[in-house]
Amino acid sequence: MLRVPGVLVRIINDTGIIAPPLYERYPVIIGEGDPYREQKDVQLTRTVGSVDPIPTLTTVDSIVSVGDLPGIANYTQNTDYVRSGNNIGWLPGGSSPTLTDNYYITFTETRATSAYTPTLYFDANLIYQDHGNGWRTSGAINDVSVGGAIALNAGAAGVIICQLDLSAATDPDLPTPTELEAAFIAARDKLNTITDYKLFLVPMSSGTINTTSAAAIFFNHAVLASQPENKQERTVVAALPKGTTYTSAAVFAQGYAHERMVVPLVKDATVTVTGYTGTQDMRFYNAGLAGFLCGVAIGRTICDEIIPGVTFADNFTPAEQKYLVGRGVSPAKIRGEVVRNIAAITTDTTNALTEDLGVQDVKDYVRKYWREGIWNTFKNSPITPALIGIMTNSSNGMLRYLQDENIIAASGDVTVRQDGVEPRKIIITGKIQPAFGMQFVDVTFTFVLTFTA
Repeated sequence: MLRVPGVLVRIINDTGIIAPPLYERYPVIIGEGDPYREQKDVQLTRTVGSVDPIPTLTTVDSIVSVGDLPGIANYTQNTDYVRSGNNIGWLPGGSSPTLTDNYYITFTETRATSAYTPTLYFDANLIYQDHGNGWRTSGAINDVSVGGAIALNAGAAGVIICQLDLSAATDPDLPTPTELEAAFIAARDKLNTITDYKLFLVPMSSGTINTTSAAAIFFNHAVLASQPENKQERTVVAALPKGTTYTSAAVFAQGYAHERMVVPLVKDATVTVTGYTGTQDMRFYNAGLAGFLCGVAIGRTICDEIIPGVTFADNFTPAEQKYLVGRGVSPAKIRGEVVRNIAAITTDTTNALTEDLGVQDVKDYVRKYWREGIWNTFKNSPITPALIGIMTNSSNGMLRYLQDENIIAASGDVTVRQDGVEPRKIIITGKIQPAFGMQFVDVTFTFVLTFTA
């Protein structure tokens, strides 16, 4: 897939009145990024006095190295110099560059506030630029940068990065559970301002935050946002911590039993991320799965599909797989280094219409397509009996088009009526039958080799 380098779209709050022309789905990677940015080998000039200003747009957090040449540190902190706010202070009796000479400093600064605004990216390099590289300056893996890159590599046309704002935490690299929970809640509120797309929310947290899990915070948000009057269709892809058993995962999923929650699982809930040392928890697999879900056609049933960027060490048994799928968990399997998602379903296993993510996509797409088509055609029109009839015909025509496009298999009667309580409101109802994709198609064949003398 071709992505034009250097292109990004910042999401800003708008009135939500003018809907986008296309139905787009994007993963939203929500988690910790690097709170600091490293600026390498910045040239300074030794000025008169004992203090030289460090060029920064935010706040200098630490000085990493200082030297007469780039990449060479030949001055010692606390012997030759100290950091004094956004300045480097030269100590009496220590070594220092000659007056008016250039020297080079590598330092870390707090990340700009724009990094904490949910932003849509089409290029992983721009994610790294705004949120830090794969390894944070603290040495920990960078949740949002690595997760966003995995989602793009898995097929998403774009990915929204929502870095948690932990700049006010006592230690932004090691926030307390209370600070982390507050940051997740604040991120949820920011997502309320995005009205344009269907979103697959991937909270990059693997366990319980205080008394509220990240999954619960965003699940409640997704349910409310997806109500018809709010016009913000979204789904949560919940992460589980390392060591989660398959029976515990089933209990977790059954605690939700709802179409807006997806619970993937790999054996032992531990994965290895391509290009990084050590093992991580499920959140990086979830990022890849969300990217794949957003990269396929509307209504595509996702089963036995390759999820790139992560591996794990063991498989579920066939009996365990069946147990998980029957209880609303989406298990994965591995052969060699190829990871496959067995079935991406919601936790509502009432029937295939509620558990299948392809069906959910069709429902969300039809609702959004229908709603926006009616609005764009009839906005500001006087509500008259004739308008009701025209809207009914238009709605039937839109559904016939969706049937011709194989998005739906059939539709039922459409009802358009004026609300009896709020006369400025039109209520439109109808029924559709999603067009199911094929799944679990097994082909068995035999052949015979014949040798002739």
